[in-house]
Amino acid sequence: MKSAVYKVLLLCGVLAPVGHAGVSLADSAPLIGMPDSYAIRYNAYVNVGYDDNVNCSERDEEKGGFVRFGVGASYADYESVSRLSYNARIGAQLYNKDSNGTSDRLFSDISLGANFSHSFASDSSYTGSFSLSYTPDPDYSQAYTSAYTHGDCLMWSFNNTYSQGIDERWSWNASLGFSGNHYSESQYSDDNRYYLSATAGLAYAADPRTTYGVNLSFRYDSRNMGYNSENLYLTGYVRHLLSPISSCYLSVGSQMKTVDSELNFYPTFSASYRRELTEGLSANVYASLDNENVGTYVRSTGGNFLSDFTWRVGCSLTYAYTPTVSFSGGVSLVESDYSKGTNNMRDANRTSWTANVGMSYVFTETLTGNINYSFTSNDGGVGYNYDRNVISTGLNYSF
Repeated sequence: MKSAVYKVLLLCGVLAPVGHAGVSLADSAPLIGMPDSYAIRYNAYVNVGYDDNVNCSERDEEKGGFVRFGVGASYADYESVSRLSYNARIGAQLYNKDSNGTSDRLFSDISLGANFSHSFASDSSYTGSFSLSYTPDPDYSQAYTSAYTHGDCLMWSFNNTYSQGIDERWSWNASLGFSGNHYSESQYSDDNRYYLSATAGLAYAADPRTTYGVNLSFRYDSRNMGYNSENLYLTGYVRHLLSPISSCYLSVGSQMKTVDSELNFYPTFSASYRRELTEGLSANVYASLDNENVGTYVRSTGGNFLSDFTWRVGCSLTYAYTPTVSFSGGVSLVESDYSKGTNNMRDANRTSWTANVGMSYVFTETLTGNINYSFTSNDGGVGYNYDRNVISTGLNYSF
């Protein structure tokens, strides 16, 4: 019963959207302006809510309330030669007993993220990033997040990049990364995955606003069950500040994927866009296409899909209506087309999307209230089709 509860809570995306391990596809567009530095900040939060389909059932929905609580800290210094920022959160989410019928009602809400950069000279620099989360909440903007995963999941990412100038416009860069996910329930460990990656690239700064580049990347996907894959990418990209209020990123190329000794070529695409639409209103959009290796092992048949063509698309909006009232909203989608199945498996399609809206109100300089609503729809075959509504309200106290 414990495994079943973990399964349905993760399948539904129980917690409110928060930061997760790994680099989000939404963050590939250049930042608009320089972020602010600030001394260490602490906060405590508590939310109460109601869920109309805790068990994510197609027919026998269970309804129930929950409380989410925790503490966090953050820090940012962007004005030194060595720049550092970090954020951390530790908390949990507790469902009432009637919503799942067991005593195992506590689920994690833990995350840690840090970014560090150092300029050795005017033309050389190092950048490192680390992130970790332990939560049952999937983040669809992560390229290794499955829409159909199970239980509390440990996700992490560690990336290192060195850049060296060649002349006033040209530079080269090299990076190494390690990321992955690990599920708490051994029943679902067949989808544990680990990623090793390396990239070498050339960049050309056409002007202070526009950079063109080409990357040669290798990524090794190691699965606990099913076939591992080797991926070689050749991509060209452009990063561009369209104006003082907008920026974009576009990458296109080819992927050479080897799995089960079978070699195939696929197109790959990634794009994101940021814009300050009007005073107080901002938008962030991303889209990516990649042949992944997520959810490809099928326990019931012992087979494996060799191709996993996946679209990841998302959009978020924030609007500061007044200095005390602000609104937010967004939509995220994952659509995977599975083919080249072994053991005579038929092609399959899985789609999951979530829409959310929220409002926050500043009571004082230290106390903020919020109310949030989310709708999730899944279409992934028998046992995975359901709709779900979650609403919550809460307070955040900073100190």
